[in-house]
Amino acid sequence: MDASVNQKAAGKDREIKGAAGIQSLEKGLKVLTAIRHAGRAMRLNDIAAAAGMTPSMAHGYLVSLVRTGFVTQDRLSGLYDLGDAALQLGLASLSRTDFLSLARAAISQLAAKLGETVTLAVWNGDAPVVVDKIEGRSDSVYEIKVGSLVRLWPTATGRVFMANLPDAEWEHHLRAMMHQGGEAEGSIARFITDLATVRSQGYAATLPSTVPDFSAVAAPVFDHRSHLKAVVTVLGRQDGFDIAPSAPPLTATLRAARSLSLRLGASVS
Repeated sequence: MDASVNQKAAGKDREIKGAAGIQSLEKGLKVLTAIRHAGRAMRLNDIAAAAGMTPSMAHGYLVSLVRTGFVTQDRLSGLYDLGDAALQLGLASLSRTDFLSLARAAISQLAAKLGETVTLAVWNGDAPVVVDKIEGRSDSVYEIKVGSLVRLWPTATGRVFMANLPDAEWEHHLRAMMHQGGEAEGSIARFITDLATVRSQGYAATLPSTVPDFSAVAAPVFDHRSHLKAVVTVLGRQDGFDIAPSAPPLTATLRAARSLSLRLGASVS
């Protein structure tokens, strides 16, 4: 029964993709999309350039979008921005989004693609906690169970959380942990400074020689407010797991995290 329903749904998708649409509607949505991607109010000429049309054509679509409330125009500056109707449509879409279901599908695909174990972690107020895990083709190289807490230091997962959360949420936990490990205050300060690099590059990888025989790459997932929602981490055996920026584990992880962020309404470059 399920297979029959899925086949019918797939057939409908093919019908939609192959059917003739309404070009004027598609062009109007290009104008709306141009404003959304900009993340700010825009001039007419800039909207036209981003949508790939002439200013006069773009203006015609903007008139209709303003009338329907999807775009608003500032009376003084003349700049265009998203209107209340666009906001309500976005909020309605977000309210229908089941993040954990979306995330499970994404990390399942990632695990299948790389053949490695993938975890999804969220912040519980004190530390990252694993809320989902998909095994790769072989058993996990590192014992992590759903519900497990992840160390802030020196894990890739923990460093991504610290790099993207306010310092007040984690700094006292980090200092206590590193002091217990015998780390000097200077080392702690340098570690905190290094988190700026994690934030700017958009990922973290396992630090050299911190955990024998195992490596990991981790990337952040953001919500529509650009707040950190979760961290996706891929783990593999050190001898066959390339954590270089251009290697498949990291590039695939970044794509999966970016895709999830976009589904949550985040503005991701």
